[in-house]
Amino acid sequence: MLARSRPPNSWTVIARAGRWAARRRHPPSARPRWRCLYLDTLMPLCHARAMSESAVGSLRERQAEQIREAVLEAVIGELEQRPVDELSMGNVAQAAGISLRTLYRYFPDRPSLLHAAAHHVVASLGVPIGIDGPGGISASFLDAARRFSTRPRLARALVQTTAGRAARSSVRPQRTEAVAAALGSLTEGLDQPTARRAAAVIAHLCSLESWVSIANDTELDDTEAQLAVAWAIDTLIEALQANYRSPRRAQRRDGS
Repeated sequence: MLARSRPPNSWTVIARAGRWAARRRHPPSARPRWRCLYLDTLMPLCHARAMSESAVGSLRERQAEQIREAVLEAVIGELEQRPVDELSMGNVAQAAGISLRTLYRYFPDRPSLLHAAAHHVVASLGVPIGIDGPGGISASFLDAARRFSTRPRLARALVQTTAGRAARSSVRPQRTEAVAAALGSLTEGLDQPTARRAAAVIAHLCSLESWVSIANDTELDDTEAQLAVAWAIDTLIEALQANYRSPRRAQRRDGS
């Protein structure tokens, strides 16, 4: 028994009618060649392979960045959750969800890992490094301190543990240099030993360690400790400014 063909629906009839009408309007010699236009978009196989390799390379870069981000967040988590003097590479790898071999491929040793973690903390918290002149030192300090106050356990781990201090030491010189540069206009007329000591004291005050130590050693909370340090910085700046405006300093600047 022959199978009965399925009657065409209305859409099929319309489509067939459209194709038939197109053939009637355009004989084969004059029929539009729009069906072949897609051929113009083809490209040489070598170009296609190059684009494919580029896409694969971009994917690998994103994956590498994700792994790196996970590792650095794992370091921060280790410091916050169980602040220990010796940061275990094995614990970091486990927390990041990767093998120890993969961890060493990205960070060959602990110093490079801690260095990258410190810069990651500064960037993620938006901690300022540069300072606009002597009047901006205490404001910059308070800004940085308040940002670290959002991660109080991390702030203390960076000060009180061997691993934390090692990490902080990789970014600390930039801050010290920024303070010295901001004080340049006030210390340029001082003798070199005095200028160096003034810059060292103010740079020490303008640090994470200063307010954390005061808060731990006194009855002041974190905010009060930060305000106390800012007051000390401003007091020293005012003393330097008064010395800068003194007649003797003015004579030295004028060369008389």
